[in-house]
Order: sequence, then C-alpha cells, then structure tokens
Amino acid sequence: MVTSCHTKACFDAWMNCEDLLVNINLVQRSLSKKLTKIVDECALICMSTFHALKSHSVNTSKYALLCVGICEECAELCEQLNDKDFKRCALVCRECSDTLSQLISISPE
Repeated sequence: MVTSCHTKACFDAWMNCEDLLVNINLVQRSLSKKLTKIVDECALICMSTFHALKSHSVNTSKYALLCVGICEECAELCEQLNDKDFKRCALVCRECSDTLSQLISISPE
C-alpha cells in the first residue's frame, strides 16, 4: 500500500535537491561536477518516483528502487561537506531512502 508518507518523502527530497542546486548556482560555489550531477539526478529520480507513486504506475517499485539508490549516493556525498544545506540534503535524502526501502520490502514483484 502506497501511503502519503512515501509521496511526501519523494517530494521533500526532490524539492530539497532542487533548492540546493539553486543555492549552488546563486553562490557560484566551486564544487565537483560529480556532486552537482548526483544532486541533479537525485532531484530528477525523486520527481519521477513521486509521479509514479501518485499515478499508481505499474513501475512504481522500479522507480522506488532507483530512488533509494540515488538518494543514498546523494546523501553520502552531501554528508562529506561541512555545510548546513548539504547536511540537510543528506538528511532528507536518507529519509526518502528509508521510507521507500520500506515500500520496496512490502511490494509484491
């Protein structure tokens, strides 16, 4: 059963990554291209997963699995930086990953 906590977790991670990308561009931080790329991919996959959950797509579990992977990768990279915006991103991505991991474990394949 897909609940609002799953869609909220995806939405929060999506918006947080998008906000972080805007902040990175506004302050013109010189960060690795890898980090920027991962945050951007995380936003895209979280958005796609959010829409899959909302529309009850037959591919929801596949999107959720992708989302867990990219959120974990994004969180690992963001945790390495000593900045509150990146720490927040890591926290929100981990919450999304944890929430969707629960969904994957109860979803029939």
